Amino acid sequence: MDICDDEMVRVVLHMASDVANFGCIPIFVTTSPRVPSEGIEPHVDTETSFRANMSGPDNDEEVLPRTISLQQYYSPIHDNYDNIDDNGVTLQDVGATVFPITTSLEQRYSPYHNNIFRDNDDFHNETEGDNVCAEPSNTTTRGGTRFNNDGDDGGAGPSNVPSFQHEDECEDNTPVNNRGNRPIPSMVRSRRRIDPLTSVAPTLPSNMVAPSFVSSCDSDDISVGKLFAEKNEFILQLRKVAFRDKFDFKIARSTTTRFEAHCCSESCKWRIRATRCSNEQNIPWVVKRIDNVHTCHNEVLVDGRHQVRSQVVGHIIAEKYIQDKRIYTPNDIRADMQQEYGVQLTYQQAYRAREVGLEIVRGNPAESYNLLPKYSHVLTTANEGTVTHLEQDGDGNFLYYFVALGSSIKGFMQYIRPVIAVDGTHLKGLYRGSMFVATCLDGNNQLYPLAIGIMDSENNNAWEWFMMKLHGVIGDRPELVIISDRCTAIRRAVLKVFHNATHGVCFYHVKGNIKSQFRMSKALWDQFEPAFINAAKAYGHEEFKRQLEGLWMIHSGAADYLENNVGTCNWARSQFEGRRYSILTTNIAESVNAFMREPRKFPVTHLVDHFRKTLQQWFYDRKIVAESMTTRLTTWADEIVTERRTIAERMIVRPVSPHRFQVIGGGLKEGLVDLQKRTCSCRVFQLDQLVCAHAIAACLTHRVDFINLCSDFYTTESLAMAYAQPVEPVGDVADWEIPDEIQEMHVYPPVEAPPPGRRKELRIPSAGEDVDRRTVRCGRCHELGHNRKRCKNLIASTRS
Repeated sequence: MDICDDEMVRVVLHMASDVANFGCIPIFVTTSPRVPSEGIEPHVDTETSFRANMSGPDNDEEVLPRTISLQQYYSPIHDNYDNIDDNGVTLQDVGATVFPITTSLEQRYSPYHNNIFRDNDDFHNETEGDNVCAEPSNTTTRGGTRFNNDGDDGGAGPSNVPSFQHEDECEDNTPVNNRGNRPIPSMVRSRRRIDPLTSVAPTLPSNMVAPSFVSSCDSDDISVGKLFAEKNEFILQLRKVAFRDKFDFKIARSTTTRFEAHCCSESCKWRIRATRCSNEQNIPWVVKRIDNVHTCHNEVLVDGRHQVRSQVVGHIIAEKYIQDKRIYTPNDIRADMQQEYGVQLTYQQAYRAREVGLEIVRGNPAESYNLLPKYSHVLTTANEGTVTHLEQDGDGNFLYYFVALGSSIKGFMQYIRPVIAVDGTHLKGLYRGSMFVATCLDGNNQLYPLAIGIMDSENNNAWEWFMMKLHGVIGDRPELVIISDRCTAIRRAVLKVFHNATHGVCFYHVKGNIKSQFRMSKALWDQFEPAFINAAKAYGHEEFKRQLEGLWMIHSGAADYLENNVGTCNWARSQFEGRRYSILTTNIAESVNAFMREPRKFPVTHLVDHFRKTLQQWFYDRKIVAESMTTRLTTWADEIVTERRTIAERMIVRPVSPHRFQVIGGGLKEGLVDLQKRTCSCRVFQLDQLVCAHAIAACLTHRVDFINLCSDFYTTESLAMAYAQPVEPVGDVADWEIPDEIQEMHVYPPVEAPPPGRRKELRIPSAGEDVDRRTVRCGRCHELGHNRKRCKNLIASTRS
């Protein structure tokens, strides 16, 4: 700081006043004397008192700027208590001209006048009321700046400079020196060396910056004046700092209004104190003081093992789980803690820390159910047309939850093919349960989720409730088709709720049922499987009959099961009563389950919001892609039509009537096309609603635009309109505006308690599903395909 006038001197005295009361002057002054005539070498005095240079210069002499360097250095004053420098200027003299200096012990702030924050040889763990005397707050004004000298435990709230009173001052108001118990004059300082570890900085004018002669905490989370709503929050932050800096601390005092801790090392001066003014819960805790310099570095360093707790590590790694798809395993936590902090964690410690981090980011699983009504209100308010339903039992326990976003409903009703695939999957959270999904395909053959449901379990009642809510959203749409696996609960619910819809079965699940029920050899199965797939995908009736006859020849029992037990009208496209387009399986529903694999571990509200966030991103990206397409058909449909056109150019077209044509050649079976009815004898045109090669050939011959004969579901315009309405976010929970009637709603977790043990994460394979299993090698004969227990090979005797 440059000190060039009396005002700056007042500022320096202002900053040094409180520290000077300890018996130290925390500054050194470097001055430059008046510049003499030319040719005379100037003489510079260093480290002299600034009071020797307070006299003003002569008017005819040039004055160099005077600089004062403030350092973190404290030295005892001279034995003459009344003198501060060699010029005979006393503090009384300066105080009379600058500002009054009050130096009574009652107004001192010395950390070693308190029973806890003394020197190490005086440190004791005593009760709060033994050595501290209460003192009413007083406020003095110095140099135009107002000071608050309230005690830190007073009822007036936190203060900038807390005052403490020594235990010897409790008898009367006369200050007493501990050394010999002789009275101490009001302007005398103690000659005991004071350790410069105080974080209470003097108040400065607004345009001044405090010098760094005061130690402060290295962490932004804990500093003098920092407020904490709860004491546990303060202790947690303190443990995080200790974990990072690798030191241990002990709690010396912890009451409802005061917290004090010190370093575990007996010789270390590190201290911290936080207080609050009242026992009331709404009063925050304030950090009053930090002595943040450790003096135990020359000893055996502690490594902060007491602070290695799952709660601390969980808060440190919580940011890793902000991204929902981030997989951060306990072994990853162990590796990061070892690399970044040099701390070795056990797997159990890392696993518990992971659970803490997940709860911080995603919320408590039990409280997440109670958040559902509030979330539903905000979701429906932000997204027009969104439908949510929450079902509880008589005791307020969670049963079912349904949500369908308004953007998906609007797009499905007008611009999406009326085929819905439904499926259920198990949740992996604490309370388990099931998730039901209903999804479709857009004109570009991309997933278009329509609705999801969260159920306490998968049963008949749950599926019926889900179908009723889905029917309330889409109604009785014409030509609606619902496809599922062979779950009897789904079939029963569809037939009961959707009277005008057609139910179909996923042929892939049918194939798995055949494989599990009929133990075919590998050679026999390699013949049966392709014949069954061709029969399921066949468009024409004659082609299907040929494939079915082949199944009878390969395995009559399986063919009879398909025809009489399952029913060909449920799994074969050519025999289906409705129009399935190209959707023959429930793979699209399985795909939704796949991208929700990690979120299925989340608490219920976070799970639903992840579904919303996924659709928010999809709707934005796909609308941009749709608007950038240059073809009239979507990219997927245009590729199919282009491939069929290549075949159609080699076909021969013979007219039958103005709208009917006979098309032959091209390596395909002969077809009879009716452009007016948009049909063809191959049945591809009418079942997929996309022109076949025969129809394209007829259009090319008679110069008809075959793009107009394709369904509007495949056009770029319909694709853009399906994603026209964006999915809006719900905002931060703290900003939600919830009505009182919804605020008072309480939703409790499902009645069934979560089972003990670690939750399973791998899906149980379905019947007949192909699973990549590890090849077994026999330990007896060393051949593949069997183990030692089932080995029947002869082993040569080793006896001589």
